[in-house]
Amino acid sequence: MEKIRYISNRGVRHELSDQLLGRIRESNSDAADHISSTIKDDYNCMDFKFNRHTTSTNNIFDYFKGGKLHMPTDICPQKFSEELDFWGLPETALEMCCFTKYVSYFDNLNILKVLEEGECKRNTMFETVATLTRGHGWRSIQARVWSVMEYPTSSISAKVYLYSSNAIVLLSLFLLVSSTHPLFRRKLTKDEWYDYFTSEEEELFDDYWFNETHYDTAVILPRHVYVEIDAFWYLKIIALVYFTTELICKLIVFPLPWREFITILNFNDVLALVVMYTTLIVNQVNPKEQYKDSVHDAVHSLQIFRVCRLFRLVRHITGFRILMYALRASIGDLLVMLLGLCTAVLLFSSLAYHSQDSAFSTIPDAAWWAIITLTTVGYGDIYPTTIQGRVIASICAITGVCLFALLIPVFVNNFLLFSSHYAGIERRQTLKEQLLTRQTSVSPK
Repeated sequence: MEKIRYISNRGVRHELSDQLLGRIRESNSDAADHISSTIKDDYNCMDFKFNRHTTSTNNIFDYFKGGKLHMPTDICPQKFSEELDFWGLPETALEMCCFTKYVSYFDNLNILKVLEEGECKRNTMFETVATLTRGHGWRSIQARVWSVMEYPTSSISAKVYLYSSNAIVLLSLFLLVSSTHPLFRRKLTKDEWYDYFTSEEEELFDDYWFNETHYDTAVILPRHVYVEIDAFWYLKIIALVYFTTELICKLIVFPLPWREFITILNFNDVLALVVMYTTLIVNQVNPKEQYKDSVHDAVHSLQIFRVCRLFRLVRHITGFRILMYALRASIGDLLVMLLGLCTAVLLFSSLAYHSQDSAFSTIPDAAWWAIITLTTVGYGDIYPTTIQGRVIASICAITGVCLFALLIPVFVNNFLLFSSHYAGIERRQTLKEQLLTRQTSVSPK
């Protein structure tokens, strides 16, 4: 006759037959041996008492008795994972309705590692610098100056430095943008025209300059040639001196290991300074370079890196950091979206070209049209005129809407996940600080 025993888990009674004990032993022999060594051999024994999660234990015993395994709604998936490990059950034993939620939870944990690792590194660096500031000697001076330059919340002087630095960055961006507008340009002076013209044209230019009321000269001054107003040159020198001084100071006072100094923002600062100095030197050595097409134009175009200084303004904003973390976590999904877009472009550009529509003279032209249609921009510079071309265009537009509608929410979900998790971190930190302040205020002096 099969022996029936009874065990309790936090007041909930379970029958434990030899058959059920054998199933438990098959899953986890340690748990079964622990039960067997604790209970007695007589009937109706209540000596063994569990201290496991009640609902999880009920569901797991139902599974051992031949039922289906479900995850309770009143337990954290991470805690339920510990219960599965205790009983030696695989995660795949869960029914699909609960397995999806279980796996989704751990997928989110893996995604959040990007945020936690980034913030942990940031906080570790901040704490290291804060510790060094309380020391003595040159290292302490380095840490204090670095705190002012990199951590706006560390002191009032750090906030003042932040505002002044941001003002110079905005000034640099303003100079870059406004220098292309006619309002901030002037016509060339006589000496600058000499620089503009070649040596063969200078004599004609002299004749034009002294006889500019006559129209029989062979020299025609171009209407599109302008230079920046003089004030911009002085402002650029001020910005250049500031950024150079700032970079040198950072190199001198950096208190952490040098590998931590190599970041995208610092690399961009160095590159932007190299471009600015190169442009300045070329203009001084050979002024004609700024008035004609040459290698100088390629160097001048690299001043686009100055725009990247805009990231210096927003790097301390929480929302911007969360956006960067979301991009890093979603890089795989973005690559899938890019792959899908490239596939659709190749497919529809080929179909459009072979539709015999006169609007698509070559496949590259059709590829440009496919990109604009799939992304729902629709410039209208190329459009089909035949029935078969319009049918292909309609399918292309619908495909683009569906493609982005399916993939973009993945990035949005990651951003919302990071945002809610970071809000919880900040809230917990605030509560800890309030509790510490309260304990300090009530502690005896």
